[in-house]
Amino acid sequence: MECHLFQLLIQRHHDGELEPAERAEYENHLRRCEACRSADGRFSLVAGALDGLPLFEPSPDFDRKVLSQVDIGAYRVSPARRAVRAAGRGWNAVPVPVRNGSLIASLGLFFIAVYKPLFDYMITTIRHSAEAFWTGTIFARALLDKIEAIWKSSGAVRNYEIVGQTLFRAFHRYATGLNAAQIAAAIVSLILVAVVLRRMLGAARGKGETHVGIL
Repeated sequence: MECHLFQLLIQRHHDGELEPAERAEYENHLRRCEACRSADGRFSLVAGALDGLPLFEPSPDFDRKVLSQVDIGAYRVSPARRAVRAAGRGWNAVPVPVRNGSLIASLGLFFIAVYKPLFDYMITTIRHSAEAFWTGTIFARALLDKIEAIWKSSGAVRNYEIVGQTLFRAFHRYATGLNAAQIAAAIVSLILVAVVLRRMLGAARGKGETHVGIL
């Protein structure tokens, strides 16, 4: 046993709290170490002096006198507080999803009850917005119908239809006289022309020519 451990065990040794093995090791070190033996002797003197002091028993009225000075009202729990604590314990026992749902519902009811004018204003605003949107949709539909009627009455649509039909018949007459090889050659030629035009326009745009800027 080392000296610092001996110092920690002095109190327990004199109180009779050491295990047999600890007590044997303590006494073995006590015989071999002069410094620890001197410390044990001083502790024995202090412990003996304390043991020789007379014991004082409190008077029978001690408890009554002490308790008479205590403000019991400060420690008394009112029925309302007990009810609140009981409600809190019951609330904590409720599952979390139920508690969260109840809280959200309560906040919603509070909002409706306290801020009802604001809630009414929100509903009115939403209704007016929906009515304005529906009125605008009806107006746009009527405007488009009117434009379509004016366009058809002008005869422009019919003219474009006649031109388209004429071009389609001309192309159809031309295409019926071609065989498969001629049709393939025509398609390849159109593709080559489109590629060449695209490159020409790209080169012109790169040089900054203004007449092709819109392309």
